[in-house]
Amino acid sequence: MTRAESGYGRTGRRGGTRRAERAYTEDHADDYGQDDRQDGYDPEEDFSAEYGHTLPSDTGDPDDAIDGEQTGAEATGRSPRRGGRGSGASRRRASGGRRAGAGRASSVSAFSAAAIKRVSVLGDRPNQIVYTLAEQSRRKRGTATLGVLLGAFSIALVTLLGLLSYQLLAGTGGATEGGDETVVAPPSGHSTLTPAMYLSEPNREDVFGPINERPEGADPMTEDTVFGEVGEIGLDDMELELRQGGVTDSCTSLVWGEELGQSLIDGNCVRAASGVYTDADEEHVAQFTLFDLASAERAAEVERQLDPTNPEGGAGFLLTQTNDEVPGLQDGYSQASSQVMGHYLAVFWVAETDGSQPEDNADMATLSVASMNAARHVYEEVVEVKQAAE
Repeated sequence: MTRAESGYGRTGRRGGTRRAERAYTEDHADDYGQDDRQDGYDPEEDFSAEYGHTLPSDTGDPDDAIDGEQTGAEATGRSPRRGGRGSGASRRRASGGRRAGAGRASSVSAFSAAAIKRVSVLGDRPNQIVYTLAEQSRRKRGTATLGVLLGAFSIALVTLLGLLSYQLLAGTGGATEGGDETVVAPPSGHSTLTPAMYLSEPNREDVFGPINERPEGADPMTEDTVFGEVGEIGLDDMELELRQGGVTDSCTSLVWGEELGQSLIDGNCVRAASGVYTDADEEHVAQFTLFDLASAERAAEVERQLDPTNPEGGAGFLLTQTNDEVPGLQDGYSQASSQVMGHYLAVFWVAETDGSQPEDNADMATLSVASMNAARHVYEEVVEVKQAAE
């Protein structure tokens, strides 16, 4: 094998290597889903001029420049196999030219391969990566925002359920200002006396309409406001004097009977007043009780449970506030009447002090009407509300 043949073989091998390298970079670009020609990029484009390199061939193909490089011998039509001094020089020049051209082509080819690789691998992927990261960021922010909203919603839901539960336990008519949350058990051995005669009077809109609802911010009743001006009451020749009186925020402590007590809680009863009157001779006794409820409707419901003649109501009535020295209202005969007075329920319970049945029913009627004068506090509230409205 001659040197020319040996050099040509090496050049051929280099050319084959270049072509394989170019094929690899193109295949590598396809692996990333890039189409160079569709994106306006030609893998065969010459970058040499831009970076100060010059291909030895005008074709722009570095492989063609190596494989098809015209030597001085080929330009003169001489075969590289021919001998002679001139041909040897030509061969040396051709070999030197091939080596120089190969060096230049190698640099350009390496650059082109690197450029193709960079462009092929990235292509549009930077935009895709940024878009993907942005999507992930939005999802994370959306998840965080959703978590905050769900947390706020859970807090609001728990607060609402707590408020509804409180209102159900406290009874309708708003938040309680006092009163019982559970029925207070009556004292052991208490009297379960109910009146032999019972009368009830419904609410009178023409009189008590202004206070059908308990006024917001109204001052609670006290012993002085209820009994301060009614220490003595009477009608005709029937004179009564207050023996004991007071106000409590435990309405159910003045009654016996589970259903009656529960109706007071449901009616949002916040205060109750009770006073005991007797005449000068202590022949008659009257007990006045006033319940402060949320509304006239609630007062009417309590009255239905209080009514001993109501077959739908349970057993129960007022607890007597008299002491053991006065048998009346603990045993024997008694009469009672009730009056719904706006959001109040007033009960007037009268008897002979010894519990005996009266000989003259007129006296019992007079006693009942006289005891009604103890409800002066209610009329005063009606006047105050009317004046405030004007």
